[in-house]
Amino acid sequence: FKSTNPVLHFFISVFFPSLHWTIRSSAPVSKINKYCNSSNFHSTWGKKNIIMSNITVDPDVKPGEYVIKSLFAEFAVQAEKKIEVVMAEPLEKLLSRSLQRGEDLQFDQVISSMSSVAEHCLPSLLRTLFDWYRRQNGTEDESYEYRPRSSTKSKGDEQQRERDYLLERRDLAVDFIFCLVLVEVLKQIPVHPVPDPLVHEVLNLAFKHFKHKEGYSGTNTGNVHIIADLYAEVIGVLAQSKFQAVRKKFVTELKELRQKEQSPHVVQSVISLIMGMKFFRVKMYPVEDFEASFQFMQECAQYFLEVKDKDIKHALAGLFVEILIPVAAAVKNEVNVPCLKNFVEMLYQTTFELSSRKKHSLALYPLITCLLCVSQKQFFLNNWHIFLQNCLSHLKNKDPKMSRVALESLYRLLWVYVIRIKCESNTVTQSRLMSIVSALFPKGSRSVVPRDTPLNIFVKIIQFIAQERLDFAMKEIIFDLLSVGKSAKTFTINPERMNIGLRVFLVIADSLQQKDGEPPMPTTGVILPSGNTLRVKKIFLNKTLTDEEAKVIGMSVYYPQVRKALDSILRHLDKEVGRPMCMTSVQMSNKEPEDMITGERKPKIDLFRTCIAAIPRLIPDGMSRTDLIELLARLTIHMDEELRALAFNTLQALMLDFPDWREDVLSGFVYFIVREVTDVHPTLLDNAVKMLVQLINQWKQAAQMHNKNQDSQHGLADGASHPPPLEKSPYSSVFHVVEGFALVILCSSRPATRRLAVSVLREIRTLFALLEIPKGDDELAIDVMDRLSPSILESFIHLTGADQVTMMMSCFLVL
Repeated sequence: FKSTNPVLHFFISVFFPSLHWTIRSSAPVSKINKYCNSSNFHSTWGKKNIIMSNITVDPDVKPGEYVIKSLFAEFAVQAEKKIEVVMAEPLEKLLSRSLQRGEDLQFDQVISSMSSVAEHCLPSLLRTLFDWYRRQNGTEDESYEYRPRSSTKSKGDEQQRERDYLLERRDLAVDFIFCLVLVEVLKQIPVHPVPDPLVHEVLNLAFKHFKHKEGYSGTNTGNVHIIADLYAEVIGVLAQSKFQAVRKKFVTELKELRQKEQSPHVVQSVISLIMGMKFFRVKMYPVEDFEASFQFMQECAQYFLEVKDKDIKHALAGLFVEILIPVAAAVKNEVNVPCLKNFVEMLYQTTFELSSRKKHSLALYPLITCLLCVSQKQFFLNNWHIFLQNCLSHLKNKDPKMSRVALESLYRLLWVYVIRIKCESNTVTQSRLMSIVSALFPKGSRSVVPRDTPLNIFVKIIQFIAQERLDFAMKEIIFDLLSVGKSAKTFTINPERMNIGLRVFLVIADSLQQKDGEPPMPTTGVILPSGNTLRVKKIFLNKTLTDEEAKVIGMSVYYPQVRKALDSILRHLDKEVGRPMCMTSVQMSNKEPEDMITGERKPKIDLFRTCIAAIPRLIPDGMSRTDLIELLARLTIHMDEELRALAFNTLQALMLDFPDWREDVLSGFVYFIVREVTDVHPTLLDNAVKMLVQLINQWKQAAQMHNKNQDSQHGLADGASHPPPLEKSPYSSVFHVVEGFALVILCSSRPATRRLAVSVLREIRTLFALLEIPKGDDELAIDVMDRLSPSILESFIHLTGADQVTMMMSCFLVL
C-alpha cells in the first residue's frame, strides 16, 4: 500500500483521531557504534544499519488505521534510504543538497501525504514521529539532548574522529528529515488541535538547537547551522497557531540569558536565540492576533533600546526586518492600529540617530526603511525625504555592501511612496522623483549608480514610477537610457543603461497588456531551509506589440521611438560583438568563450541577449526583414552559448507564430549556411543543418495545429469535403531552395552530414503534404530519388564488390 494511493483520503474519513500505535523495528541506533569498527565504514553501513525496514502492518485493522500505518511505514523506509545516501556522500557536502524539498519527488509525495493525514490524526502522528526520532537517535528517554559527536579537542585517532563525524552527520540527517515532516504536519494544528504537552515537546527540542555550542567546529559546522535554521522554520510554522506558547518560551529563554554575566558566549547564545525566531511571521488577521504579535514586537523593541552590545542590537534589527517586510507588503488600514503605531514611534527616532554612525548604518538602514514602510501616511511623508537623502548620499559609497543596502532601502521606500501613498502634489512628486533618477542615472554618464548591481533592481524602480507617472518614466528615464533621438554620429552603446531601459519597457508593456495591476513590494527573497519557498514564475508575452495594441495600452506615443532605438542598438552591437565573435571568424579560432567574453564585451553581450530576447515582441524599425533574419541566423554560431540559444529560439518563434515570415526565415537560414558556414567547419555545418530541420518542424507544427483547428471548426462528417488547405500560395521556390541545399550536402564525404540531408528532404515532403499543396508539374526531390534509385543501382551493381553492395543497399534503405 503506497502513500500515493488515490483511496487514501476515503480511508482517512473513517479514521479515529485518537489512534496511536507502536512500530516494530530493529535495534536502536545507539548500538551502531559496534558497526564502526570495520575498516570500510560505508559498506558496513549499508549492510547492518537496518532501521525500521522490517515494519509490519496488520491487514485486519480498521481501514483508516491501516492507511496511516502503511503511510508511516513507507516514510520510515524512504527516510532510511535517504539517510543511507547521505552517509555515502562526502562529509563536506551540505545536507540541504540531498534532503531538502524538490530533490526527491517520491519522498516529497510521502511528506505531503503525511500532511494530509495529519488533518485527521495529528496528535497520534506527532507521537509516532517523536518515537521514530528517538529511536533513530538511540535516546529512548524524553531528554534527547543534542549531542555533538566530534570536537576539536580530540587529537588522537584520526580514524575515530572520522567515524564521529559520520555518526554526527547521521544525527543531523535525522534532524533534517524530522524537521521536514514537522513543517508540513504542524500546519494542520488549526484543523486538528494538539495537546499542550506535544506542543511543548516540539518547542523544547527546537530551542535546544538554538543554543550556542561554544568551541564547536568541524566538518559538520555548516550542517549544524542548517539544522538550526530548519528548527527556526518549524517554530515559524508553530507560531501561526500556537503563538503564545512560542512567545512564552522565547521570552523565558531570553530572560535566563539576560540574567547571566555578559560574556562572548552569552552574547552568541542570545544571537542564536534571536535567529531562532527569524521565520516568525505576523498574522494580519484577526486583529487580535495582529495586536498580540506587535505586543511581542514591542517587548523585543524595548530590549533593543536597552541592550548595549552592538552584535545583539544588529541581530535584533535583522529579526525586525525579516518580520516587518512581509507586513509592509500587505499592510493597509493596519497602520492605524495603536500597537503598530506605538512600535514604530518607539523605535524610529533612536534607530535613525544610531544609523548615522558608521558601525551601525549597514544593519540599521534596512530597519529604518521597514519602520517607515509600516508607518502611517503622515508619519511617512514627514520623515521619508530626510532618510531618502541619506540613502542617495550612500549610493556612491566605497563599501559595495553599504551602497547596495542604500539602494534596496530606496526602492522599498519608493514603492510605498508611489504605489501605496500615490505620491504627493505634482510639483513635489516631480522634485522627489528627479532627485532619485539623477542619482541613479546621472545625465551624460555611460553607467548607473551604484555599479555592479543586479539590473532588475533598477528595472523595478522605474516600473514603480511608471505605475503612477508613465509619461515621466518614459520621457525622462527610458528614452534617456535608450539614447532615443540621438543621431547616428553621436549614438554610442551604453550597455547597462540600455539593458535597463529595454527591459523596463517590455515589463511595463506586458503589465499593461495583461492587466497585472500594481507591482508587489520587493521582498527579501529569503529561501526557506526546507526548500518550501514558493517561486512565482512571471510569464512574458511573445506576441508582437503592434501599433494598435500600443495605442490600446496608452504607449503609442513611445512605441515607435523604442523600436528605432532597438534598430540602432542591434546594428552597433552586431558590428562590435556580433559578427567579429562568430565561431567562423579567424580571430575566434582556438579561443574559449570565457576568455573572450570579458571586460567591456561582457555587458555588451548581456545587452545583446536582452535585445534578441525582445524579438519578436519588438520588431526593430529600420531593419529589413532579410537583414534581421540574417542577423539572427548569424548569431546561432556566436561564441556565447546563451546568445546562440536565444537567437535560435527567436527564429523558431517566427516560424511557429508568424505565417508571413516563414518563407523568408527558411530561405534566409539556408543562404546563411551556404555563405557563412560551409563544410570547412563540419561540426558547425551539422549543427546548422539540425537547426534547419527544427525550423521545418516548427512550420509542420503550425500546419498541424491549423488543420486540427479547421477540422474542429467545420465539424467534418463522413464524406464531407475537407476545408480549404492551410495556405494556397505556392511555396515551390523556398522548397526548391531547401531541397537544392540538401542535395548539395548529400554529396558530403561525412555519413553523418548525408543523413542530415536526407532528414531535411523527408521533412520537406511531410510539410508539403500537410500544406496540401497541389504537386502540378513539380516533383519533390526525395520522391524522384525514391523512384530512380533502384534502376540506377541496378545499372552498375555488377561492377562492385559484395561489401560495396551491402553499403549501397544500406544507403538505399536510408532513403
